[in-house]
Amino acid sequence: MLDRLQADLKTSMLARDAARTQVLRMALAAYKNEAVAKGLGPQGVLVEVDALAVFKRLVKSREDSVAQFEKVGQVDRAAQERAEIELLKPYLPAMLEGQALEGAVRAAIALSGATARKDLGLVMKALQAAHGGTIDGKAASALVQSLLG
Repeated sequence: MLDRLQADLKTSMLARDAARTQVLRMALAAYKNEAVAKGLGPQGVLVEVDALAVFKRLVKSREDSVAQFEKVGQVDRAAQERAEIELLKPYLPAMLEGQALEGAVRAAIALSGATARKDLGLVMKALQAAHGGTIDGKAASALVQSLLG
């Protein structure tokens, strides 16, 4: 992940793509900060799970910003945040959607023995264990609640 990020940053700098370069520099800084936090030092290489967590946090932060900017009517700032999300998404694994997500949720419900909405935590834990970073927590939670509701 680190090698890919650094190579993409170099390419965007050579192409003089200022917007992409800015986002990738920020992502590289977040990656290095996480490596330092994990005790690996600024040149450390994160395991894949930790690297994905960094990118998920970056995307989540921007999604929250989009909602806030839209709430106060700053459409141009929301659009800028969306553009940054699109630049970060290629670093995330493909998310389960539609029937694949529903199948995974149904399997997690069966595995955890959930019968009511109060078992949401058990189902989500089983989903995370089975599918890790390929599950959108919000979508999965809503689907679990509708199936158990």
